[in-house]
Amino acid sequence: MKVLYQWARRDPQPWQQVDSAAWASLPTRTEPNPGQLGGQNNVLGWVNDVCVQGLHFNGSDHVSVEDIVVGLEPGVRVTSWWDDPVDYPPGERRGRVWTILPLAPDPNLGGAINTRMSQVVYAEGQRFTDLSAAPPQNTLVLPWADFVPPSAAITRHQVWLTDIKYAEHLFATQSFRGDPMEWGWRDWVEHLPDSEVNILPGGRRQLRDQRPQGRYKPSEHTLTWYQRNTDLAASYIIGIHEDSLLGTAGGGETETATVNATEDDGNNTSWVFHTPSNEPNSGAWPNCTYRCQLDCTAASAGLTYGKSAGAQPHNFRVARSDLSAADNTVEFAEAGFTGTGLKLGTQTMNPTGEIASDRWGVTIHVIGDSHADAITIRFSADAWADGPWPSTAANDPPVTHEFAIGRQLLIGAY
Repeated sequence: MKVLYQWARRDPQPWQQVDSAAWASLPTRTEPNPGQLGGQNNVLGWVNDVCVQGLHFNGSDHVSVEDIVVGLEPGVRVTSWWDDPVDYPPGERRGRVWTILPLAPDPNLGGAINTRMSQVVYAEGQRFTDLSAAPPQNTLVLPWADFVPPSAAITRHQVWLTDIKYAEHLFATQSFRGDPMEWGWRDWVEHLPDSEVNILPGGRRQLRDQRPQGRYKPSEHTLTWYQRNTDLAASYIIGIHEDSLLGTAGGGETETATVNATEDDGNNTSWVFHTPSNEPNSGAWPNCTYRCQLDCTAASAGLTYGKSAGAQPHNFRVARSDLSAADNTVEFAEAGFTGTGLKLGTQTMNPTGEIASDRWGVTIHVIGDSHADAITIRFSADAWADGPWPSTAANDPPVTHEFAIGRQLLIGAY
């Protein structure tokens, strides 16, 4: 599997690409001294970042890459860990071991081609207690004492950079192969036929949107909106991005939230979306399942998203028409999301006291685990939210919605 990596240098360079089987052949340097900064020269061997399927391994002390076979399928295992005696003394050490398999149809999402990622987190102290109490999606939590570092042959050391130097490195990755578009999970399609991808200028192959092909988990009697990067300010909540839910899909635009090693508190959030004024135009919201699917193109390996650990970890809400207040809030039933790909959050909501002018709101919380942790979501036909309002009701919003039947897509206004 291809691996993108970037050296920590005085003069930052774009991503480099290597096959995972050849990772061990890359240059290496001895471990930095405690507190030593990188970016002082151009000697190769200290790593700034590694990326596989849009999953970024940034901010750790060491990282390794190795080929594995799971069942009969080839995959890659990426291990990163934090054990610097000054920055991460006993009680704060941790390691993450990610298993990443090739993209494949996801039976839980109507056959949509999706990522297949899982991790084992080794931790101690309060982090172990917190993660054990509420493990994120696809995550096994074990004590740090059980962690066995990979061999030195496949281990490369990471190093701290100043904020200015790190920003220079981040900017450099955005020009990989002359293409300013961020490289995410949809770019790992070497094993897929051309019928499944778009061929971009320069020959770059990228997975097509899945919903227009009928590959998504349908829900009966729903109205559907799409997450967009169209600004829509709300006064009752503070979001890094305050955006719209609209009746037409985005064209692949992206937004990034950098959270570092922090978490939102429930009142402040990374993304908040609302429907347009007078939508869904319903005086009686159904007691049924509400849903939101994210298209996460890139994310740091340590962060979780969807839910919040704060005082108000709510994802769905009824918002006033002027966006001055909200109530009837509920959180996703699913555990916190990890990794990249298509992520579906659901929950039953039974609103009370709603009026026809109320809007529907969706919030997405992001919790970081290390310095420079960040997440990028993509606005596409695969990034949507739907609610269980009957599609034949007289108060349906006059917007265009999509219904997939088999592998065909019918589009109509109603």
